[in-house]
Amino acid sequence: MAETPTRSSDDAIATEVSVPAQITLFGFDTVPATARIEARSAAWRVRRTSIALAATLIAAPAVALVPPHAPWAVGALGIGLLSAVRRWAEKHTLHFLEGACPRCSEVITISHSVRLRHPHAISCPSCHYELAITVEL
Repeated sequence: MAETPTRSSDDAIATEVSVPAQITLFGFDTVPATARIEARSAAWRVRRTSIALAATLIAAPAVALVPPHAPWAVGALGIGLLSAVRRWAEKHTLHFLEGACPRCSEVITISHSVRLRHPHAISCPSCHYELAITVEL
């Protein structure tokens, strides 16, 4: 596991860790992959959650001015609460993944940051099958 400190806009120094991962598809052999993940601290999650809630509390009264008033306000509150819950649940961020599809052996890469789910679902760009990525934490 190699740690590479990187600069992040939210944290002074964020630590990405390279970990082994597996790409699975039902009925096919498991394929090894390499992933770079970042563990999110409770302080980061609280800060991102409170930003989402504050934006919601500012936006809801503003959109409530547009008729019909109640549906817009309720919709803004719902979207804001969903965003806050998703930020709170982001315990790990997947920054990079490289591996091969178990079905067609096409190279699969993720180069943008996404919330890591357990297992993480991704589709193959070549055969369009839904793959599951498991990361050993």
